[in-house]
Amino acid sequence: MNAKKVQKFVLSYIDATGCDLLEKSPNHVTVKLSPEADRALSGRPFYWSFIDNTGTEPETMTYSWMFEKSPPPPAGALSTPLSYLMTAGGRVVREEMYFGSRRLNQLFDAVRQAGRCVTMFEEPPRGVRDPLGSAPYSAWLGVNFKVGFTCDMKREELYGWGISLATGVIDDKFYERLKDSRLTPRLPSNVHLLRNGLSLRKGMAMLESALERRLKSSDFAWAMEAEQRRREERNRIDLYYGPQLERTKDDPQQNAALRSRLQQREAEIDWQYRPRVSVSVLNCGIFHLPGID
Repeated sequence: MNAKKVQKFVLSYIDATGCDLLEKSPNHVTVKLSPEADRALSGRPFYWSFIDNTGTEPETMTYSWMFEKSPPPPAGALSTPLSYLMTAGGRVVREEMYFGSRRLNQLFDAVRQAGRCVTMFEEPPRGVRDPLGSAPYSAWLGVNFKVGFTCDMKREELYGWGISLATGVIDDKFYERLKDSRLTPRLPSNVHLLRNGLSLRKGMAMLESALERRLKSSDFAWAMEAEQRRREERNRIDLYYGPQLERTKDDPQQNAALRSRLQQREAEIDWQYRPRVSVSVLNCGIFHLPGID
């Protein structure tokens, strides 16, 4: 991720969170954070707790982000990636913003958290709509599941599924359906929303049940092979510790220590080799799309 891509991402974040862009050049931007961005980036929980409790007008921070890394300091000199500028408008925090920097990673985390659950609308085709008409839109619950198949090896699969909250129809290629769609967080003009037939809780339960049925029909040869490896490893440590336990049966203290180590090794082998399937939700959203399925 080069400096231009970093700058493009930062500008998108600034626009999406409603920050005020004060200065811009090919190598830097100076921005006054919106309350939303300040809460996510400034690390001032006590300040925002005070604002929330008193209703005081917040004073957000101003940052100047540089997109070109400074040359390394001379030998023996201290590196100062963070500095402050005092201006007529107040203090400006000056930072380097590059791929791998702490601040850029913080922006990535903030975007992930804010994007875990969204509400979006598909933009109607331009120039096709009747200006006096109103197009019906129905709501879909879209969920990106991550499925992990774990033993002494690991494989992960992503499932982008959606369910119509109007009809209960499940689309197991919902992500591909949305990928090329133009989406907006604002309700388009000349559009009306149809009533949902399912609650979010019911829709999510139906998606989970459908995914569970799909996973149960998977090929679990990998799990049987992993279980065989687990048993073989357990047999090896039994062969190793068995004679030692027999030799120390007249020494209770040494025998107990050996049994404790054996139990610990058995637990480690079970954790490493025992096959298991885990399912987690990466993100989700309510997507209002034309028509009803």
